[in-house]
Amino acid sequence: MAKSPMGMQYAGEYNILECKLVTHAGAEIDLVDVLIEVNVYEELFSNAISADITFVDTKDLSETLPIIGNEYVRLEIGTPEETSEGSIDFSRHTFVVYKILQEVDMNQGKTISLKLTTNEIFLNNRRRVSQSFTGAYSEMVEKIFRGENYLNCDKQLKLEDTVGGFSFVVPNMHPFDAINSIAQRSLSRFETSSYIFYETTRGYNFRSLESLFEEGPVMEYNVGEGDLHEKKGVNPQEVNLNQIESEKIISSNDILNGIRTGLYASKMILHDSFNKTYSETPFSYKESFNKGNDVETLGGGQGKPLFPLESVLDTQGNTVSDYSDSLVTVQSTTGPDSFHTGTYPEFRTPYGKVNPGSDILNRFSKLSQIANGISYYLEIVGNTGIEVGQLLELNIPKNQTDAGELYNEKVSGRYIIKKLKHSFLRYGDNKHRIGLEVVKDSTQLSFPDDLPDPGSGSGGTVTI
Repeated sequence: MAKSPMGMQYAGEYNILECKLVTHAGAEIDLVDVLIEVNVYEELFSNAISADITFVDTKDLSETLPIIGNEYVRLEIGTPEETSEGSIDFSRHTFVVYKILQEVDMNQGKTISLKLTTNEIFLNNRRRVSQSFTGAYSEMVEKIFRGENYLNCDKQLKLEDTVGGFSFVVPNMHPFDAINSIAQRSLSRFETSSYIFYETTRGYNFRSLESLFEEGPVMEYNVGEGDLHEKKGVNPQEVNLNQIESEKIISSNDILNGIRTGLYASKMILHDSFNKTYSETPFSYKESFNKGNDVETLGGGQGKPLFPLESVLDTQGNTVSDYSDSLVTVQSTTGPDSFHTGTYPEFRTPYGKVNPGSDILNRFSKLSQIANGISYYLEIVGNTGIEVGQLLELNIPKNQTDAGELYNEKVSGRYIIKKLKHSFLRYGDNKHRIGLEVVKDSTQLSFPDDLPDPGSGSGGTVTI
């Protein structure tokens, strides 16, 4: 678990070390003393982070400079500590202004809000990849990421090796689209296809969900333990860092959306247009879950599925994993080793693997589990070391505590951070806070799986 930073006077304390606006005229305007608010946003399924800053303009800078877009913002914010390892540092890899979000007139000036993103977004939208690649998919990602004619990025890239070697042609796609297309095809050492490409304040990541699940939680958070600092030997700063200020459940498992998106069962129809044949590949959530690639099992526990897999749901004895017609995809090929078109209905890009059926259906299910799993929104005291993709240990108490059982094991446990917002406020209590959306794809306790027969009503057709 992460410890409270050294040198901190109170939980949520932060230092804005630099905030400068670099204009088209080459001038650098120091905004540290006039800042009102800074927000930084990360998402697990977004290829770039974003930010916004709000400051007081008493010199009419937006007109005299002027601010027109594509200016650079050098930003560095940190939590007081002995080293700068945990800081949010965009002093070298600068943010870029892409939108003047808001201007509000005041008595002696106005407030200006600027929307920021990273330079890679601009390069991505201005360039395309038209090239054939050979080798591991992870090697192709690195070539596009580092390539001078593509993203030309020298930020840190955490790259998880993919299994196998392939030939792949990128047909005139933007770099991010090309990398996302490669992610759909990539197979990990866990024999899953759950790669995602995302950015945090530390750099870029091309990793499978399972490799993230395998890492330990960076922090443990408890609900309703604000008085623990009164106990002997407990540091109040450390307690407050590990306290959730507010929380609400977003979803406790969206069953219907999970059905629609192939979480529990699906089917791929593989059409060989050369040999005029087709085959069908079914996917079963039950069989997939038993491989132990969920967040609790990969953490050393024994994860249980989000839905009771043995409950009979109809008069034919079907369980949730037996309805393979819930999501049907179509994949075309011209032979046993070539898949040149995309999957219907959502993917149009080529698939370059020998056996796409089970892999891509497993990907549909895995991503659906993250979208529709047990999800909470949390507000915590800020820590610049927290980033999306990390795991948190979340302890949620029961509403009615049984003897010796304080926490609800069905919702407590390991969660992955799916979205976050760093908020640095220069007013009020002047604290750094983080809004988090966290999700888990398994529980620590099994759900009952003996659903009774609901019975059938009586009725008939009435002709009118």
